[in-house]
Amino acid sequence: MRKLLIEYVNAKSNEVDLQFDPRLYPPLPYDPCSKDPRVQRKVAHYLLLVASLDEGNIVGEAGNARKLLVGCYSILKEELFTSDEDAFREACARLDMVFSTRKSRLIPSILGSVNSFVSNQARGDLVGYSKQFDRPFELAEQISRNIFQMGRTEGSSRKKTWVYLRWMVRSPPDLRVFDHMRPSDLFVPLDKNVARVAVCLNILPVERLGSLTWDDTVKVTEFARQLFPEDPARVDYPFFLLGRKLRGSSTLFENALISAMT
Repeated sequence: MRKLLIEYVNAKSNEVDLQFDPRLYPPLPYDPCSKDPRVQRKVAHYLLLVASLDEGNIVGEAGNARKLLVGCYSILKEELFTSDEDAFREACARLDMVFSTRKSRLIPSILGSVNSFVSNQARGDLVGYSKQFDRPFELAEQISRNIFQMGRTEGSSRKKTWVYLRWMVRSPPDLRVFDHMRPSDLFVPLDKNVARVAVCLNILPVERLGSLTWDDTVKVTEFARQLFPEDPARVDYPFFLLGRKLRGSSTLFENALISAMT
Protein backbone atom coordinates (compact mmCIF):
# COMPACT_ATOMS: atom_id res chain seq x y z
CA MET A 1 0.00 0.00 0.00
CA ARG A 2 2.81 2.45 0.88
CA LYS A 3 4.46 1.95 -2.52
CA LEU A 4 1.12 2.39 -4.31
CA LEU A 5 0.40 5.55 -2.34
CA ILE A 6 3.80 7.07 -3.22
CA GLU A 7 3.26 6.24 -6.88
CA TYR A 8 -0.14 7.90 -6.80
CA VAL A 9 1.14 11.09 -5.14
CA ASN A 10 4.04 11.34 -7.58
CA ALA A 11 1.65 10.90 -10.51
CA LYS A 12 -0.80 13.57 -9.32
CA SER A 13 1.40 16.17 -7.62
CA ASN A 14 2.46 18.13 -10.69
CA GLU A 15 -0.88 19.82 -11.35
CA VAL A 16 -0.82 23.62 -11.22
CA ASP A 17 -3.31 24.98 -8.70
CA LEU A 18 -6.41 26.40 -10.39
CA GLN A 19 -6.00 29.64 -8.45
CA PHE A 20 -2.95 30.59 -10.52
CA ASP A 21 -2.95 28.22 -13.49
CA PRO A 22 -2.23 30.55 -16.46
CA ARG A 23 -4.19 28.27 -18.80
CA LEU A 24 -7.48 28.85 -17.02
CA TYR A 25 -10.09 31.60 -17.32
CA PRO A 26 -10.37 34.32 -16.19
CA PRO A 27 -6.73 35.39 -16.65
CA LEU A 28 -4.99 36.83 -13.61
CA PRO A 29 -3.85 40.48 -13.57
CA TYR A 30 -0.24 39.39 -12.89
CA ASP A 31 2.05 36.64 -14.07
CA PRO A 32 2.26 34.36 -11.01
CA CYS A 33 5.55 32.84 -12.23
CA SER A 34 7.31 36.18 -12.73
CA LYS A 35 10.76 36.58 -11.16
CA ASP A 36 10.46 40.37 -11.09
CA PRO A 37 10.52 41.30 -7.37
CA ARG A 38 7.90 44.02 -7.92
CA VAL A 39 5.51 41.54 -9.51
CA GLN A 40 6.24 38.91 -6.86
CA ARG A 41 5.17 41.35 -4.14
CA LYS A 42 1.88 41.87 -5.97
CA VAL A 43 1.42 38.13 -6.49
CA ALA A 44 2.06 37.37 -2.82
CA HIS A 45 -0.57 39.92 -1.75
CA TYR A 46 -3.05 38.97 -4.47
CA LEU A 47 -2.92 35.27 -3.67
CA LEU A 48 -3.34 35.93 0.05
CA LEU A 49 -6.60 37.65 -0.85
CA VAL A 50 -7.55 34.60 -2.92
CA ALA A 51 -6.59 32.13 -0.19
CA SER A 52 -8.64 34.01 2.39
CA LEU A 53 -11.81 33.25 0.37
CA ASP A 54 -10.92 29.71 -0.74
CA GLU A 55 -13.51 27.96 1.42
CA GLY A 56 -16.71 26.18 0.44
CA ASN A 57 -18.75 27.96 3.11
CA ILE A 58 -17.66 31.33 1.69
CA VAL A 59 -17.58 31.10 -2.12
CA GLY A 60 -18.66 27.53 -2.87
CA GLU A 61 -16.44 26.04 -5.57
CA ALA A 62 -12.76 26.95 -5.36
CA GLY A 63 -12.78 28.52 -8.82
CA ASN A 64 -15.17 31.18 -7.54
CA ALA A 65 -12.41 32.68 -5.42
CA ARG A 66 -10.35 33.21 -8.57
CA LYS A 67 -13.31 34.70 -10.46
CA LEU A 68 -14.26 37.01 -7.61
CA LEU A 69 -10.77 38.45 -7.15
CA VAL A 70 -10.26 38.95 -10.88
CA GLY A 71 -13.63 40.73 -10.90
CA CYS A 72 -12.68 42.92 -7.95
CA TYR A 73 -9.42 43.84 -9.68
CA SER A 74 -11.29 44.82 -12.85
CA ILE A 75 -13.22 47.35 -10.76
CA LEU A 76 -10.64 48.50 -8.21
CA LYS A 77 -7.41 48.10 -10.23
CA GLU A 78 -4.37 48.79 -8.02
CA GLU A 79 -6.63 50.02 -5.24
CA LEU A 80 -7.46 46.35 -4.71
CA PHE A 81 -4.41 46.24 -2.42
CA THR A 82 -5.44 49.18 -0.25
CA SER A 83 -9.24 48.85 -0.22
CA ASP A 84 -11.12 48.47 3.05
CA GLU A 85 -14.26 46.51 3.86
CA ASP A 86 -16.60 49.20 2.50
CA ALA A 87 -14.77 49.44 -0.83
CA PHE A 88 -14.87 45.67 -1.23
CA ARG A 89 -18.58 45.64 -0.40
CA GLU A 90 -19.25 48.17 -3.18
CA ALA A 91 -17.07 46.24 -5.66
CA CYS A 92 -18.74 42.92 -4.84
CA ALA A 93 -22.17 44.51 -5.28
CA ARG A 94 -21.22 45.52 -8.84
CA LEU A 95 -20.17 42.00 -9.81
CA ASP A 96 -22.68 39.56 -11.24
CA MET A 97 -21.83 36.84 -8.73
CA VAL A 98 -24.33 35.50 -6.21
CA PHE A 99 -23.28 33.09 -3.47
CA SER A 100 -25.87 31.17 -1.47
CA THR A 101 -23.19 30.01 0.95
CA ARG A 102 -23.39 30.33 4.71
CA LYS A 103 -20.54 32.82 5.10
CA SER A 104 -20.72 34.75 1.81
CA ARG A 105 -21.79 37.91 3.65
CA LEU A 106 -18.34 37.95 5.26
CA ILE A 107 -16.44 38.38 1.98
CA PRO A 108 -15.88 42.18 2.28
CA SER A 109 -14.78 41.83 5.91
CA ILE A 110 -12.34 39.05 5.07
CA LEU A 111 -10.74 40.94 2.17
CA GLY A 112 -10.52 44.12 4.23
CA SER A 113 -8.83 42.12 6.98
CA VAL A 114 -6.19 40.85 4.55
CA ASN A 115 -5.34 44.38 3.42
CA SER A 116 -5.21 45.59 7.00
CA PHE A 117 -2.72 42.83 7.85
CA VAL A 118 -0.53 43.53 4.82
CA SER A 119 -0.57 47.27 5.47
CA ASN A 120 -0.09 47.25 9.24
CA GLN A 121 1.94 44.10 9.87
CA ALA A 122 3.84 43.64 6.62
CA ARG A 123 4.18 47.34 5.72
CA GLY A 124 2.81 46.57 2.27
CA ASP A 125 5.46 43.96 1.37
CA LEU A 126 4.67 40.32 2.20
CA VAL A 127 7.84 39.06 0.55
CA GLY A 128 10.01 41.30 2.69
CA TYR A 129 7.89 40.55 5.76
CA SER A 130 8.30 36.81 5.26
CA LYS A 131 12.07 37.19 5.60
CA GLN A 132 11.60 38.00 9.29
CA PHE A 133 10.73 34.34 9.79
CA ASP A 134 12.95 31.32 9.27
CA ARG A 135 10.11 28.80 9.24
CA PRO A 136 6.67 28.85 7.61
CA PHE A 137 5.05 28.04 10.96
CA GLU A 138 6.08 31.39 12.42
CA LEU A 139 4.57 33.29 9.51
CA ALA A 140 1.48 31.06 9.60
CA GLU A 141 0.89 32.08 13.20
CA GLN A 142 0.81 35.76 12.22
CA ILE A 143 -1.49 35.17 9.25
CA SER A 144 -3.87 32.96 11.21
CA ARG A 145 -4.10 35.26 14.21
CA ASN A 146 -4.51 38.52 12.30
CA ILE A 147 -6.67 37.74 9.25
CA PHE A 148 -10.38 37.10 9.67
CA GLN A 149 -11.43 33.51 8.90
CA MET A 150 -7.87 32.29 8.38
CA GLY A 151 -7.78 30.24 11.58
CA ARG A 152 -7.86 32.60 14.54
CA THR A 153 -9.47 30.00 16.80
CA GLU A 154 -6.98 27.88 18.72
CA GLY A 155 -8.38 24.55 17.52
CA SER A 156 -8.59 25.39 13.81
CA SER A 157 -6.81 23.19 11.26
CA ARG A 158 -5.75 26.46 9.55
CA LYS A 159 -6.22 24.95 6.12
CA LYS A 160 -6.34 28.21 4.14
CA THR A 161 -3.18 29.55 5.78
CA TRP A 162 -1.23 26.43 4.85
CA VAL A 163 -2.62 26.36 1.32
CA TYR A 164 -1.25 29.88 0.88
CA LEU A 165 2.14 28.92 2.32
CA ARG A 166 2.26 25.85 0.09
CA TRP A 167 1.86 28.16 -2.92
CA MET A 168 4.53 30.55 -1.66
CA VAL A 169 7.17 28.08 -0.41
CA ARG A 170 7.08 24.97 -2.63
CA SER A 171 8.87 24.73 -5.95
CA PRO A 172 6.92 24.21 -9.20
CA PRO A 173 4.12 23.50 -9.75
CA ASP A 174 3.87 26.01 -6.87
CA LEU A 175 5.51 29.44 -6.96
CA ARG A 176 8.46 29.49 -4.51
CA VAL A 177 8.11 33.22 -3.86
CA PHE A 178 9.27 32.86 -0.23
CA ASP A 179 12.43 31.11 -1.41
CA HIS A 180 14.33 31.38 1.89
CA MET A 181 11.93 28.92 3.55
CA ARG A 182 12.23 25.14 3.29
CA PRO A 183 9.37 23.03 1.89
CA SER A 184 10.29 20.39 4.48
CA ASP A 185 8.90 22.72 7.17
CA LEU A 186 5.44 22.99 5.59
CA PHE A 187 2.31 21.42 7.07
CA VAL A 188 -0.33 19.69 4.98
CA PRO A 189 -3.42 21.87 4.40
CA LEU A 190 -6.18 19.78 5.98
CA ASP A 191 -9.77 19.85 4.77
CA LYS A 192 -12.43 17.15 4.77
CA ASN A 193 -11.29 15.69 1.45
CA VAL A 194 -7.70 15.23 2.63
CA ALA A 195 -9.00 14.00 5.99
CA ARG A 196 -11.07 11.25 4.32
CA VAL A 197 -7.83 9.79 3.00
CA ALA A 198 -6.29 10.10 6.46
CA VAL A 199 -9.23 8.18 7.93
CA CYS A 200 -8.80 5.38 5.36
CA LEU A 201 -5.09 5.21 6.27
CA ASN A 202 -5.95 5.00 10.01
CA ILE A 203 -4.20 8.30 10.70
CA LEU A 204 -7.39 9.92 12.00
CA PRO A 205 -10.55 8.40 13.50
CA VAL A 206 -13.67 8.85 11.39
CA GLU A 207 -15.33 11.06 14.00
CA ARG A 208 -12.66 13.72 13.36
CA LEU A 209 -14.25 14.52 9.97
CA GLY A 210 -16.89 16.61 11.69
CA SER A 211 -14.49 19.07 13.31
CA LEU A 212 -10.87 19.11 12.19
CA THR A 213 -8.28 20.64 14.52
CA TRP A 214 -4.62 21.64 14.47
CA ASP A 215 -3.75 18.34 16.18
CA ASP A 216 -5.24 16.54 13.17
CA THR A 217 -3.13 18.67 10.81
CA VAL A 218 -0.02 17.68 12.78
CA LYS A 219 -0.88 13.96 12.60
CA VAL A 220 -1.48 14.03 8.85
CA THR A 221 1.73 16.00 8.29
CA GLU A 222 3.73 13.55 10.39
CA PHE A 223 2.51 10.77 8.13
CA ALA A 224 3.28 12.79 4.98
CA ARG A 225 6.82 13.43 6.23
CA GLN A 226 7.39 9.69 6.41
CA LEU A 227 6.61 9.49 2.69
CA PHE A 228 8.18 12.78 1.54
CA PRO A 229 10.47 14.17 4.27
CA GLU A 230 11.72 17.02 2.08
CA ASP A 231 8.25 18.01 0.85
CA PRO A 232 5.33 16.78 3.00
CA ALA A 233 2.83 19.18 1.35
CA ARG A 234 3.37 17.20 -1.85
CA VAL A 235 0.47 14.99 -0.74
CA ASP A 236 -2.00 17.87 -0.51
CA TYR A 237 -3.55 17.99 -3.98
CA PRO A 238 -3.33 14.22 -4.66
CA PHE A 239 -5.05 13.48 -1.33
CA PHE A 240 -7.65 16.16 -2.09
CA LEU A 241 -8.48 14.48 -5.41
CA LEU A 242 -8.66 11.04 -3.80
CA GLY A 243 -10.78 12.33 -0.93
CA ARG A 244 -13.33 13.73 -3.36
CA LYS A 245 -13.51 10.31 -5.00
CA LEU A 246 -14.15 8.72 -1.62
CA ARG A 247 -16.94 11.14 -0.68
CA GLY A 248 -20.20 9.27 -0.20
CA SER A 249 -18.63 6.11 -1.62
CA SER A 250 -18.45 2.64 -0.16
CA THR A 251 -15.58 1.75 -2.50
CA LEU A 252 -12.67 0.10 -0.77
CA PHE A 253 -9.80 2.55 -0.32
CA GLU A 254 -7.29 0.52 -2.31
CA ASN A 255 -9.72 0.18 -5.20
CA ALA A 256 -10.37 3.92 -5.13
CA LEU A 257 -6.62 4.58 -5.12
CA ILE A 258 -6.02 2.33 -8.12
CA SER A 259 -8.97 3.88 -9.93
CA ALA A 260 -7.65 7.39 -9.24
CA MET A 261 -4.35 6.52 -10.91
CA THR A 262 -6.00 5.69 -14.23
